[in-house]
Amino acid sequence: MTNPYLCDAVTLRHFAAIQRLDILETRYGHLDPPHWTQAVADEIMDAAAMGPGCYAILHASWLSTPVAPESHDLRGILQLQIGLNDGRRPPTAHAGEAEGIYFAEKLEGRFVTDDNGAYDFAVRRLGLGRVCDTVDILREAVACGDMDAGEALNIANAIRNSGRDLRRAHAGTLLPHYFR
Repeated sequence: MTNPYLCDAVTLRHFAAIQRLDILETRYGHLDPPHWTQAVADEIMDAAAMGPGCYAILHASWLSTPVAPESHDLRGILQLQIGLNDGRRPPTAHAGEAEGIYFAEKLEGRFVTDDNGAYDFAVRRLGLGRVCDTVDILREAVACGDMDAGEALNIANAIRNSGRDLRRAHAGTLLPHYFR
């Protein structure tokens, strides 16, 4: 059994916006599910009417059935959601991120997000080696020979040109060597 990667809606939507969900499928589709949570699936469903690529995400068979919390999971998820919402009670956002971090921790998996706050929170909770973003995914694809650094740069630029933002940790101008 391999440890799962749990994708956040932000990262799924990055790749869907440029019709490149195949990159995520290549990287994670062969790994044991879950690949997303019920809250992330709900967020994608809510955005499907207005977001480019959301229908493709909902029909991506490699994502498998979203992991849904059981009653004994709810307290831990709520605590994470409160933390992600700067202690506000009740929390009003970050349900998908909270579930993703919770299940990554519970299943000894990795959390995939491009949400700045959720990424930083998850690193503190899970450790740097268990959290990744779009640039990390592209670097991994280059390292595995699935694409070259120039293609990775083109994909990152396409995501930005589609109106989506990479994490602020990544420079405004990227060059191919950034993906090696």
